Amino acid sequence: MDSQSQRRAEDLLDSIFKVATELVRGERASLLLREDNSTDFVIARAVGLADDVMRRVRVKTGEGVVGLVAQSKRPLLVRHVSSAPIHAGEGTYRSDSFVSVPILVGDDSRGVLSVTDRHDGQPFDDADLETLELLAGHIGQVLVMQEQGEALQRLAETDPLTWLFNRRHFDRRLEAETNRALRAEHLLALLILDVDRFKLYNDRYGHAVGDEVLKAVAAAVKQAVRMYDVPTRYGGDEFAIILPDADTEAATRVATRILEKAAEAALPPELVAAHERLQLSIGIATFPRPAGDAASLVESADAAMYRAKQSGGGIRVWEHSLGEGPRGAIRSRAMSLPAAPYLADPARLATAELQRHLPHALASEWNAVVVGHEGQVLTVALPQPNPAAVDSISKATGFAVYPVFSNAADLEATRRRLTTSNGGK
Repeated sequence: MDSQSQRRAEDLLDSIFKVATELVRGERASLLLREDNSTDFVIARAVGLADDVMRRVRVKTGEGVVGLVAQSKRPLLVRHVSSAPIHAGEGTYRSDSFVSVPILVGDDSRGVLSVTDRHDGQPFDDADLETLELLAGHIGQVLVMQEQGEALQRLAETDPLTWLFNRRHFDRRLEAETNRALRAEHLLALLILDVDRFKLYNDRYGHAVGDEVLKAVAAAVKQAVRMYDVPTRYGGDEFAIILPDADTEAATRVATRILEKAAEAALPPELVAAHERLQLSIGIATFPRPAGDAASLVESADAAMYRAKQSGGGIRVWEHSLGEGPRGAIRSRAMSLPAAPYLADPARLATAELQRHLPHALASEWNAVVVGHEGQVLTVALPQPNPAAVDSISKATGFAVYPVFSNAADLEATRRRLTTSNGGK
């Protein structure tokens, strides 16, 4: 379900819940819905309940009033609780009069709508019960609408052959994850992998065998990735995996697991008989360094993958020092980079150890602070993007330089502090 449809569904739930409390004139009301993949019910909407109570309430099926109503799938009207005490978990239900109705989708209990304590002090009656049952039916319809919308959204963003995410989902998630990584100043890794000799499999054994190979690769990927990674069929025989909060080391571990799982994969009989084995080429790149935006991240991972393929398969990590570009294009160490991202707080990432990579005179000349080091790449904060500074620092240190920019005064204060920590060197 897209965000606009989701908002409409949430607005409908808000409206129905508000109408329910107003029509039966209750002082307190709650709508509890069943959690996904659980039998517990939690508060989705409430009126007249303290925030700490709302956060604390969690009801299991069969426990208390809500749990019993959900389990029985029958409404409960209590006119005078004193004459018919209802035990709800710890102690007796504290309202004088209340009505609870199940939210049913087919024969499945999805929630419970409850209203307690009429404003006029009178007990609830059959008319109130009928009103809430009618509104509970409308809530059930909204839940069905949400589920159908979410299912359609999942199908629209799922590859039907491998059941991995498709390119549409990848593009949307990569943009979101790169933005999040910039805001939180976290690393983000991307793996792009290609099936070696895939065209040969298709040409020699047919597309049905090729499809089975793609399914085997997808299964290996699913077994190897972390729970919150985003595995995608990128197109043809290429796969892409977004790894939030991952550096090169973490990404390499995932890539290694993929190779291990692929080596164990069950192949079609035609390939087994021909003594073929499943071999992959995997490229790794990280964001925000050395890749400066989502497009550059894909470009860099793709270039590393192509370099791995040229070397006979396996894993290759993109670094500026490779002197490579997309599909083998040549780049110098002083690369033409995308617009440098802004680093709001260089002092948070800078350390005396990092700053020692940079000669003191050069740091002073360019007001430069080293804020990261990975492989053969230094991330250097500058007052403004400056190709001359990047080239000068790269030549002096022997590292490729990925520039970010920060406030000049913040950089000077950070640089002076680090110079003092390093004994003025």
